[in-house]
Order: sequence, then structure tokens, then C-alpha cells
Amino acid sequence: MAQEVSEPDLSTQAGRERFLAEASDWEMISGSGQTMDVGPQMRGAVAVFKNGVIVVASGQRHRPQVNAISVRARHFGIARIKMLDAEKDFIEELYKAFGSTKPKTNWRALDLERQKTLSRIIHEAAEMRASDIHMRVLEDYTEIKIRVNGRMMEIGQEPSQDGQEMIRAAFAVAQGQGASGSDSTFQQGAMFANSGLLPENVEMLRLQYTPTSEMRGALVMRLKYVSKSYETDVDSLGYSLQQATDLRNMRLKTNGMYIFAGKVSSGKTTTLQRCLNAMFLDKRKEISIYAAEDPKELELLGAIQAQINAGTNAVTAFRDAMKAALRSDPNVIVLGEIRSEELTSMAIEAAKTGHALWSTVHAGSALGILNRLINLGAEREDLKDPRTVGGLIYQRLLGVICQHCRTPLSEALDNEAIDADLAERFARLTGRDMSQLYVLGRGCDKCFKGLTGRTVVAETIRPDARLLEMYMDESRVKAEQYWLTPNEEGGMGGAPVMHHALIKAGAGICDIDEVQGEVDLLETYERELSQLVPRLRRDIDALLAG
Repeated sequence: MAQEVSEPDLSTQAGRERFLAEASDWEMISGSGQTMDVGPQMRGAVAVFKNGVIVVASGQRHRPQVNAISVRARHFGIARIKMLDAEKDFIEELYKAFGSTKPKTNWRALDLERQKTLSRIIHEAAEMRASDIHMRVLEDYTEIKIRVNGRMMEIGQEPSQDGQEMIRAAFAVAQGQGASGSDSTFQQGAMFANSGLLPENVEMLRLQYTPTSEMRGALVMRLKYVSKSYETDVDSLGYSLQQATDLRNMRLKTNGMYIFAGKVSSGKTTTLQRCLNAMFLDKRKEISIYAAEDPKELELLGAIQAQINAGTNAVTAFRDAMKAALRSDPNVIVLGEIRSEELTSMAIEAAKTGHALWSTVHAGSALGILNRLINLGAEREDLKDPRTVGGLIYQRLLGVICQHCRTPLSEALDNEAIDADLAERFARLTGRDMSQLYVLGRGCDKCFKGLTGRTVVAETIRPDARLLEMYMDESRVKAEQYWLTPNEEGGMGGAPVMHHALIKAGAGICDIDEVQGEVDLLETYERELSQLVPRLRRDIDALLAG
């Protein structure tokens, strides 16, 4: 702050009067139309002054929205912040006294100002390591939310018209960088560092616009953070020891297809990048890598990274890139995504002719990758050969619960914060007392809404000929049973993603409610995979033992 401010007790009348006397010449910046308008909902909970004083409603200091406002204040040049607690009626009094400052001059009319506002929102989101920004234009206002550690939270509001103009400004900047469409159609685009709107730690924003009712719209912006191409540590992402071993063995080979699957924002790109960079270094930089993506997301050591022309037909562009790759003497070919019959055919041909092919597809499980390839035109006979299908990886991301404020399951049950049937099933499956199991806490000053980050839960398969033949000739059910059967009983000793997620929930790393929401139901695991329960308990003990 520019000046020292006392800390009166705002719960007393004397303290309030003292504060008002001291603040008589201060400038509020959080009111309607002011420099840092916090929106109608938050004006009942927080008041921000230009000198760095933030008055917060009692009990609301640790709300994510309040934290976002303090982050936003720093972007406005407020280096030192002092928070004071007060009742809501006093905050209302402050807005009556200070909240009518003249709005910023003429900023509505200037597209440049729209871009500045957009840039500020992007900077705030990046400071909180958000994965996505959601901007939804409603009748009365524009709602702005971000996703942090998989959780959505509102960080502000803008006038409805301003929101639509900000969306137009975003695509105006993105024109020539992959943007297409109009206000009344679905649009896609990409915004890069040379736009001048991104913070230093963000290298790209992927834009997806959806027109909504009454000529309004919604924009989702996915942040891609600057990554270091020398990062090669796959093990720290959260894979189990067996999964990490599988990935290392996949990297040893320079032939066959290695395919990742998972939903959007499941960490596939991070894992793929680290695997390929680790391979490049493990091979003493003696291999050639050729990559084709649209847009470019991977930072690969020593790779030829083809420029895909987003303005042409995507299938044609990737086909041309694949043809160029096969003529460029590569050991490893990287496709951003296998998304057409022609690309599927070319990927299989590359693997059959002695190349390693790493890519991604949309599938709901590791074995489901095979079904996806069949749907994309792959011949079943081609997929029977383990020299062609070298590795299948499926992953998701779950929040890591804060070790400082996590709640014992027994306490959550007493407080009716968790369903009783879920708690009992969780304890029964893991074989642990409820006092030894933990769920998401309320949040504290060491975390964000009870979470400290995200971790991978996954399933990995290095197919053998028997698995592939069973899948192609008999049934997926028999193939899955063979994969899950322990090695000592003649199977492959595999484990599904739900098993991995339950290990982490049982060890107090992930929240069981999120496991059910993001992966699968405990009831399904208990009914269909009961043979894995003894192994689950051993795996939890092993993880806790380090």
C-alpha cells in the first residue's frame, strides 16, 4: 500500500467510525463501472480500495473468489494488500459512500480496451494455473469462470455487451492464427504469444466459441503453458511402478504404434511429450523424430515439427504431412491425433514398415483404443500383431487432496458430508478403518479449495499376440479377463484405471467422491472386479509404505 493503514475492529461502532474517518480521501475501485468492478454478487462480500485495503465479509477471506480478487488487484499495480474483516452491512455502507466513482473514460468504445480486459482475465487465470477460461454471455451480465485442478470457480463478471465484444476481440486477435466462423456459427481458433495478450508462462490459447440463444454466446479458452522440452520425468506424473515400467519398455522400441487415449485435459500431451523426449535422450540423440500437429503443442527435442496449414482440409493436410514423414527417414513419427480412416491406414502402414508411431485417439479405455482404430477403418488382421500394436495407454487426471486440511472419512460421515453407503463401501473395499481414510477438506491457506494439484490415474497395456487375437477373434470381455488375470495364473497381470484411482483414494491422495464422478462407481468395481480386491489392499499398503 502507498500508506500505512491502521487495523480498527470493524465489528464495533467505534472501529467503523475510525475506519470511515481514515478512509475519507481513499478511492474505491471495486464498484460498478470502476477500474476493478468485482460484479454484483461479490460486491456484497468484498470492497477494494486503490491503496491496497480490501474489506472482506466475515468468514469469507479464504473463498476462492476473494483470492482471485486479490490476485486481480496485484495486476492493477497494488503491491501490498491489507485485508480487514467486517460484516456485510458495513460493506454495503462502504459502497454507498465510495462506490459511485466515475467509470473509466470511454473504454467501452475501444477495441483495444476490450483486448486489455481480455488480457487481464487471461493473466489472472494463468496466475492461478487454470486449465480453462469459460466466458458465458447472459442477459444481464457476462459470467467469467476458470477451471483450477478440475474445479470450476467464478472469478468475475462483466456487462453483457462487453462480454460479447471481448469474444469478438479474441477472434480478431486470433484471425490468421487458425480462427474461423462468425458470431452466429461455431468457431475455433488459436491465440499465440505474438498476440501480445498472453503472460510469459502461456504459449497458446485454444478458442472454442458456441453461439447460444438470443444472439449471445459462450467462449471456452484452453491455456497451454510454456513447457520445457528438456523435461523427461514421466514417473513423477503419478503412474504406478508397473505403469512406469511399461512406458519405459515402450520407449525402448523404435517400431510399432503407441497410442494414448483420454478425455480433453487429461494430461495426454504432457505424458506424450515427456515420453518422446526421454526416448530421444535414452537413445543418445541418435534417432530422428518427425511430428505433425494442428496446432503445435509438443515441445520435442531434436524433432522435425511439420507446419500444418489450418486453412486447408485437415485430413488432406495430415495426409501430406504423413507422406512427407515417410520420405524423411524418421525412426519415430508423431501424429497429434488419429482422426480419419486415411490417417489410420497410414499410421498402421508406418508401424508395419519399421517405424514407431506415437499418437492419440478418442477412446474410453486402453482396450477401447483397439475398437476406435477398427471404427476408423483398421483391418482386424493388422491389429493382431504385437509388433504393430506396441502400447495402449489410457489416463485421466484427479485432484490431489491437501494433506493439511483433508478430512477423515469417519468425521465426514459424522457431519453428513458424505453418503453413508459410499463411506461404508469405501471402507469395506479397502479393508481400512474409516479413521484411516480421508476425503476432500474444506480448504485452507495451503491449498485451493482443498486441492494442491492433480495426478494421473491410468491403465497401460503392452499387448501380446494372445490378447490381440482374443480381442479380434473372440470377444473384448475374454480379452479383458485375460489382461486382468495375474501373471502366475497365466494372464497379463493388468489393472484398470479404476483400480489405480482406488489405490490413490485409499492412500489419502485422491477424493473418493471425485473417483466416482470422474472414473467409475465403487459398486461397479465391487461387482465386476471383486477378484482384484485383495490386490487393491496390498497396493494401498505398498503406496503408503513408500
